[in-house]
Amino acid sequence: MKRRYEIYSDSVGNRLAVPTSFSFLAFLLGPVWVFLQRLWIEASAILIAEALLLGVLYANDIPWMFFAGIAAVFGLGVGLSARHFRELAAERSGFEYTCTIPARDGATAIAMLAQVGGVPLSEWRARYLTGVPDITPKKFRAVVSVALLTLKAAFRYRFVVVLLALLIGAVFVLPSIIKHDGTATGFSQILLAYTLTAITGLLGFSSLWLACGTLARDIEDMSLFLVTVKPIPRWQIWLGKWVGIMVLNVGMVAIAGTIVYGLLHARASQLKPAQLEKLRSEILVARETLEAEVPSIDAEVEQEFEKRRRDPSLSDMDPIFVKKQVRAQLEGRLQAVPPGQFRPLPYVFNLGPEARQRFKDSLIFVRIKFFTPEYVGMDASFDHGWEIGGGKERGALRMVNNFGPDVTSEFAIPGDQIEEDGRLVVRYANLGALTVVVPLREGIQILTPEAPFAVNFARGLGVILCWLGLLTAIGLFAASFLSFPVAAFVSLAMLVVGLSSGTLKQVVEQGGIIGVNSETGTITQPTLINKASVIVYGNAYWVLNQVSSFSPVDALATGRSVTWLDLGRAIFVVIGITAGSIGVAGMIILTRREIALPT
Repeated sequence: MKRRYEIYSDSVGNRLAVPTSFSFLAFLLGPVWVFLQRLWIEASAILIAEALLLGVLYANDIPWMFFAGIAAVFGLGVGLSARHFRELAAERSGFEYTCTIPARDGATAIAMLAQVGGVPLSEWRARYLTGVPDITPKKFRAVVSVALLTLKAAFRYRFVVVLLALLIGAVFVLPSIIKHDGTATGFSQILLAYTLTAITGLLGFSSLWLACGTLARDIEDMSLFLVTVKPIPRWQIWLGKWVGIMVLNVGMVAIAGTIVYGLLHARASQLKPAQLEKLRSEILVARETLEAEVPSIDAEVEQEFEKRRRDPSLSDMDPIFVKKQVRAQLEGRLQAVPPGQFRPLPYVFNLGPEARQRFKDSLIFVRIKFFTPEYVGMDASFDHGWEIGGGKERGALRMVNNFGPDVTSEFAIPGDQIEEDGRLVVRYANLGALTVVVPLREGIQILTPEAPFAVNFARGLGVILCWLGLLTAIGLFAASFLSFPVAAFVSLAMLVVGLSSGTLKQVVEQGGIIGVNSETGTITQPTLINKASVIVYGNAYWVLNQVSSFSPVDALATGRSVTWLDLGRAIFVVIGITAGSIGVAGMIILTRREIALPT
């Protein structure tokens, strides 16, 4: 069976034959095999990455089979990259590429070259997609080749080195500059929320910049001309650059995420024992958030609306505005709890039929956030009474606690208060001296353990990668038809628009942009411009809301779960639909663009 061998020659006539196929020995030995090739830097990097990942698994008491799986993954990566490592070793030893010869073994390949006097035949001269794994399907080898060239360009221009230095600086320096207050919440805000936000912003900006530069500069300096004359469609060039930048983003997110995870556990010992226990039970976990069943008030809204229509003083008012006011008043009755009274309706949570068995030996948490109609100061607090669970078999659990308004507070309850059918009934009483307002949504929630923190952290990083994929697509889209400075400006402008979802929502709610009544907050005349603006702004807000709804930073910093469903929805909506649509448009523009116009 013939294999392809790359022949390398040095200045004195010595030759080496490098096989281009998968190396089973490299797969078994992993980084040890790389050391045997005298590639000290690459082997050390692989060992450090493997040790860090195994350390993370060990710290979270992951079963031993995962350790074997990680070792196998690293071994597989070395085996697939064996050809590339051999090429590096040959080039660093003073050898240069000569040709690629199909032969039974390396000695035969060298002998075949010697038989023709050391001058390769024409069919031997082409290098067989160097660096591209042989297992890559032929249809995608061009895409992988462009991706590798994009990565090499990023390394060649020192972009990776500078970006990595900035990331490490942000991860290490930011927690040192901003001191936490000694609580578990403050600690998580510094080590998780601020740090992950800085990482996301830095990588987002660099993704836009690199995406604009790698395509626009290739067109401006005519490097792309040499590629387009080859039998490779332009859409594969566009896709290859996107894949190359995303491979770089995956590596950067993995490095930064590993450092953040390690610092989080290493510096947790600075907390006092009580706060350390709170950190481990409330933040370094993955807790699924459950909302209470919201009662439908549509029938009451229609009934009250019909009563008000009969009032002559209200007959001339906008029906939509009146209905909105009626709904707000009825919802206010369910949200406002007078002092010394129970809420009219209990909160009912459906945790699933097996919930009582799953949580009977563990704690679940009740989260509350309420407001007061009057200003009471930052240090004010209110007494709250609770009746949790209860039924025919046992009485309800009664509790009294004290929390302040306008902030999120939590307390633990035993999981055996859940009913057999998976329902948990929570009755709330306001024991303070003032009325409190508990929102129907996100006012009172139940948090249940769902997965280890390491899994939740990895899923959160996956969502961040989806955002970076969208930003990369935006940068490449702009560079498909604009010069580098203009493409960078347009990309940043689109990013600013993406951060302005509040303005878009306001235009949709008020019904337009012209002739807004300052008292009612709605337009007085539904003109054509207003109707068009509602359609445009409404669609833009829907898209932005779908993308921005996947925010893992706040969830990780508060111990809430970033579920597999959230990650799947982010991949489907952010990458599949949004980035995919932008990518298709960019590929079409680049394919139809004339890039060699005479000047």
